[in-house]
Amino acid sequence: MNLVNSISPRAYWAALFALAASVHAAYDPPVGYYSTATGLSGAALKAALHNRIKGHTVLPYTSGSTDVWDALTVLDADPNNSANVLLLYSGESRSSTLREGSASGNTWNREHVWALSHGPGSTGTVPGTDVFHLFACDTTVNANRGNQPYDEVSFSPDPEASSSGSNGSSWNPRDADKGVIARALLYMAVRYESDDSVDLELAETAGSTTMGKLSTLLAWHRKFPPTEAERKRNDTIYTTFQRNRNPFIDNPLFGDQVFSGDTPAGAWKRARFTTAQLANAAVSGDAVDPDGDGRPNRLEYLLNTNPLLAESSGEAATTVEYLPPTVAGGVARLALSHRRLRYATDLVVTYEVSADCVTWTAFNPTATTTAYVDGLMDRVTVETPFTGERRFLRVRLDRP
Repeated sequence: MNLVNSISPRAYWAALFALAASVHAAYDPPVGYYSTATGLSGAALKAALHNRIKGHTVLPYTSGSTDVWDALTVLDADPNNSANVLLLYSGESRSSTLREGSASGNTWNREHVWALSHGPGSTGTVPGTDVFHLFACDTTVNANRGNQPYDEVSFSPDPEASSSGSNGSSWNPRDADKGVIARALLYMAVRYESDDSVDLELAETAGSTTMGKLSTLLAWHRKFPPTEAERKRNDTIYTTFQRNRNPFIDNPLFGDQVFSGDTPAGAWKRARFTTAQLANAAVSGDAVDPDGDGRPNRLEYLLNTNPLLAESSGEAATTVEYLPPTVAGGVARLALSHRRLRYATDLVVTYEVSADCVTWTAFNPTATTTAYVDGLMDRVTVETPFTGERRFLRVRLDRP
């Protein structure tokens, strides 16, 4: 079944290009970095991502020309005070010179969110030095967390990090760290496979080579998506230190595509609907409009908007812009612009033209421009020649 979205006329050509000029694709992976992962899910996707990110540049844990201490001083630097680092579990800003072993008193050290005793073994191994799961942390808080797995539990507040704490068997970090920790652990479970010194896996129960709790980590990954600071940290690891990336920061849909076996659309739905709603096609079906705002779920997916929140409740009303005729290089043209979730790889977008809004014909754009909007969204503008006759353009969405 096709979904046709009506076009909202807006004279917005100049403003569109002002927007395109003002944004940039900071911290995005290089074009084609994940090309071998296209169309895959489950074990096949996990293998493709592993092969993409393995073999990274390994940093010495300490006493190197550039070691893990040096990396964390850069990666966890306080953006408001570059002489300080921000500590995991508390968010405290502390002088980077107060690191354990080179200072006394209120020191910080290197927290392994994938505890060494659950697989990496020691700081002399490759996973033991991987900065994707290493963070600056108060020395005492690090010891208090120990090797506990993560879970959403009622906890006794830690004396040095009151928003985090333990129930005696699991550690519950503050909300600001939950998504960060989840994606660090998702990365570790993909980076270290059977062709490495240890095969790390996520599970519901932690063990000798497992960490958890997987269901909780996936829930945190969905609820607390990557921030600009996390995306910057990921990109800095790639450009400056290890030369590899965390796929789950670059493409959040990979989380459920790998660990739940979803398609991209399925991963998006899992983050938007409850389990009961997912099982009810009358709520989560592609062509259904559960919030009654005129956007079926397939369109909400394209736009990455909330399928359970009507646009009149706060979401942007304009989804597609019809741009008035312009002339470039002596050629008149019509253009249409729309936002697109860049990870909606299983959604087929077809552009159509009509003279009467009754008979529609697909057209191949003579030019397509993609402008970065944010970490998830692009704005796509397509053009077609304008002959001076009345013409209408529209977007049709299909799922293969």
